[in-house]
Amino acid sequence: MEREAALQSYRETVSEKISDFRSNMEKHLMEHAGYLEDLVKVGMDRLGEQMEKQEKEYVCFLYISILKADLIHRKYRIFLHGLDMRWYLDVEPAESYVDAEKLFEPFERLRSVLEEANSGYGGAVSSYDIQNLLFDELPLMDSMICQILRYRLRDWEEKGIFDKVVRSPYWLVKWGEYRDRSEFLVQTDRVEKPDSAWKDELKKAAHNPENMVFGYWYRGKCQGKDPKDLDMRFITFEECTIRDVKFDHCNMEGSRYTQSKISGCSFEGCNLSGADFRDCSFENTSLAGAELLSAIIPAESIPFLKISAEQLQVIHVYRGEQA
Repeated sequence: MEREAALQSYRETVSEKISDFRSNMEKHLMEHAGYLEDLVKVGMDRLGEQMEKQEKEYVCFLYISILKADLIHRKYRIFLHGLDMRWYLDVEPAESYVDAEKLFEPFERLRSVLEEANSGYGGAVSSYDIQNLLFDELPLMDSMICQILRYRLRDWEEKGIFDKVVRSPYWLVKWGEYRDRSEFLVQTDRVEKPDSAWKDELKKAAHNPENMVFGYWYRGKCQGKDPKDLDMRFITFEECTIRDVKFDHCNMEGSRYTQSKISGCSFEGCNLSGADFRDCSFENTSLAGAELLSAIIPAESIPFLKISAEQLQVIHVYRGEQA
């Protein structure tokens, strides 16, 4: 059998096995979300220890990635990389590693399945071809892990996940291929913006639709100027005053409103899936028609937010220390 035909036949043979792996991998990661969070905590503790040894003053950019070379050798390690404000020009970045064998159990089973399916092709399908199929699954795994960690790490301050790592006022964490394809997990920018910044950034968003994604507003005044239909996923308002803003039909999945005051605002028709309102106060604000799947809302505020019976069924009601 010619190599091209053999490879095509092999891929068709294993396609269903790969589909099964994807379903099982998603389930496996969800079941091990706590383990995944612990990996990050252990890795950050080790990174902090390494920074002390190097006498590294601070980091701004934290990258976490699966090591492809380790996958080849079946070591299953995750690499953590900390850089200062110079980013990739940092001549002495901090580095740490954590073992993650449990995380990759479905991946190892897929490897065995692909190797077993290779019998009968007379060497036309090589180990390199199998390796390529395995590596093709890594971007999907990255996306699954990102989605889980974005929510697991939202309470990073309460959990002390980054306590051992000295950080600048602006810092971020990304998961994925370092300097290639990576996605935000956490971003913090505890530098106060001028009052004009809100309107200025919304103007930029008219030309750059992703301008407000993962935005961070610290002790800011966000007033007027209606950002309708904008992509504002995972935006954070910390100790902010948000007044007279219509967020109608914006995508605000995973947004956070830490110790903020929301007054005279409308979130009608917004995607607020996973939004965290637990530490904020409301006045004359509507969540009517918003998607509130897994949103966290203070119990005392619910009667005043125009939340329907259907919406009430999918939210998490926050009752202070009892939540």
